[in-house]
Amino acid sequence: MTSKEFEFYIKTDLSKYTGKYVAIVDDKVVGSGENAKTVWEEAKRKTGKIPTIAKIPKEEALILAIKWK
Repeated sequence: MTSKEFEFYIKTDLSKYTGKYVAIVDDKVVGSGENAKTVWEEAKRKTGKIPTIAKIPKEEALILAIKWK
């Protein structure tokens, strides 16, 4: 089982955020920028939830998901 945020990340075109960090809550990008900590803090303040942070690569990248038991 994967998180809603991960599903959103792998299925959504986030190319407008290339090279930046994005904060994802549920199925929305709630913040973006150059600094991961700043993006995370702003998203948490705006939503009241713990965001998932991802850096959108500048080139194609292979994304692997591992399910730990």
